[in-house]
Amino acid sequence: MNDSAASAIVDFSRSIPPLSPLLADSLRATLAALSSETALAALVHNAPPGGSAHDRAAGAAWLAPRFGSSLPPEQIIVTNGTQNALFLLFEALVGQGGLLLAESLSYGVIRALADLAHIRIKGVPIDGEGLIPEAFERLCRAERPRALYCNPTDQNPTTAIVPQSRRTEIARIARQYGVPIIEDDPLGRLHLRAPPPIAALAPDITWYVMGLTKCLAHGLRLAYLVGPSASAIDHMIGASRRLSHWFPAPLSAAVATRWIGDGTADRLCAAIRDECAARQRLATDYLAKQDVAMHPTGLHLWLKLPPRANCRELAARFKEMDVLVRSSDAFAVDDTPPPNAIRLSLSSPLCRESVERGLRLIAAALTAPIPARAERTANDSRSSLGT
Repeated sequence: MNDSAASAIVDFSRSIPPLSPLLADSLRATLAALSSETALAALVHNAPPGGSAHDRAAGAAWLAPRFGSSLPPEQIIVTNGTQNALFLLFEALVGQGGLLLAESLSYGVIRALADLAHIRIKGVPIDGEGLIPEAFERLCRAERPRALYCNPTDQNPTTAIVPQSRRTEIARIARQYGVPIIEDDPLGRLHLRAPPPIAALAPDITWYVMGLTKCLAHGLRLAYLVGPSASAIDHMIGASRRLSHWFPAPLSAAVATRWIGDGTADRLCAAIRDECAARQRLATDYLAKQDVAMHPTGLHLWLKLPPRANCRELAARFKEMDVLVRSSDAFAVDDTPPPNAIRLSLSSPLCRESVERGLRLIAAALTAPIPARAERTANDSRSSLGT
């Protein structure tokens, strides 16, 4: 595919943040400062497991607005991205053959990560407010799970934000049945009015993960992992301490630490938030007649379809129009039939004009007659990308 053909494609399939004009200048200035103040060769000579003390302290500062208070840096480790953090937790908390519960629709790579960790996974029913506590309790009673994975704030893909009362109830059930919670909060810093994380309500049973790929830059592969205590963190790492696949890249960690310390991270996050709001307003205009779940500063929206429009066939039809989306089956954690819906990641296109062009094509297609179902595209619906 040549560059002009690629630029004609509107890619709503990947949940990556908009490219802020601040990013290039910030990165250039930070790398110049690091090169003049430190020995760059020494910086990349070694990668300490879990990050340096400065990196962990920066992580504590970055997470403080979500928790409403500062966190002890010794309860935090820095990993080479969210997927590495989750893999560590799956191996340590669930173990081979163990059962992990997750929202019935969830982060697109959870099923693959479970396979790699040799664990089983089962979906918990969800509604418009996220994971249903009564369904979670039934499964705790019947299935004896070893952990729960959840994404309570602007859930991927449904955009649900679990209210605080429900978060408290989920924590109560988890504590009653001895089920540790793995809370993934990649979008928490984009939603200023979101309830505090479950980890702030039940720190004794919750393992909290926040990556930087959604709220700062997709290529900044770092995630902060908060454990119930320093000793719990140390025990969880265990034998993985000698495996470097999860160690944070020291140059990326140095950039993130500096950005958090000098306020650049806050400015970048605010710019992403503002651009997301502008794109969500466009979606509100173009999809006003559709059944859509969305949030003003979210990266994505969840488009629920009428029975006459099959989500997989509609995704294939959009692809023929050079508009890429993801149908609901890409997010199913088990073999339970998913709802008839698609996720649109408005944040991925490089410019707002592309977003508007894609939304215009989608809006027109949704109001046009649905063609006969001549071809099935079920085998094409999943993508290897996990965003």
